[in-house]
Amino acid sequence: MNTDSHRKELLRKLSRNLMVSVPVMTVVAMAGMSAVSENGLGLIPSAEAAQGEAEGEAKGEAEGEAKGEAEGEAEGEGEAEGKAEGEGEAEGEAEGEGEGTSEAMKEAVRRPEGYKPYEGDAESLARKGEALFSDTSLSSNGLSCATCHTNGAGYADTFSNEYPHFVAMGKSDFGMDKVHLDEMVQICMVAPMAAEPLEWDSEELAALTEYMRIEQEKFRQR
Repeated sequence: MNTDSHRKELLRKLSRNLMVSVPVMTVVAMAGMSAVSENGLGLIPSAEAAQGEAEGEAKGEAEGEAKGEAEGEAEGEGEAEGKAEGEGEAEGEAEGEGEGTSEAMKEAVRRPEGYKPYEGDAESLARKGEALFSDTSLSSNGLSCATCHTNGAGYADTFSNEYPHFVAMGKSDFGMDKVHLDEMVQICMVAPMAAEPLEWDSEELAALTEYMRIEQEKFRQR
């Protein structure tokens, strides 16, 4: 056999050996990698481990996204419910305001049964009443009696009539056909000044009532 033929024969044998040995080496190497992973060294993870990790991450991300979306929807529903409740309360308040003066307040401005006013010196009561006439602390909205009635302003023509007499606000807001002067003081406390009525036997009510007698006399003399 010549040199060229011999060389070709050697190359064919070498090729066959490589074709057999490479798959075997690959199997051996993969087995070795799995063995290393099982022994806890973990230097080269197997394909199954890598796939498991990938699946775990994908599952975790999917669950996280689903949970986040569910929580987001729940928050959205909670906000919608809260808004609806707030609107309902606002509507209820608006309806309550539209109904006018409550029955309790209508009763509170009427002279109680067996009523006996505070008794004191008329001049002292008048001086105290004049101070209270400009006292904004009696109201809940910063008003005082003088806010509407400074220098005799704001009184209706009926103010000159003897009490009890008809007062438009007493009829429209409190259902009273006629009011006494002390009842008129209580009406002003509740309506324009948005406060609780004064105690019926209090010095403050007696003082304001006495001062209003003086205001009435001034009004008549105009």
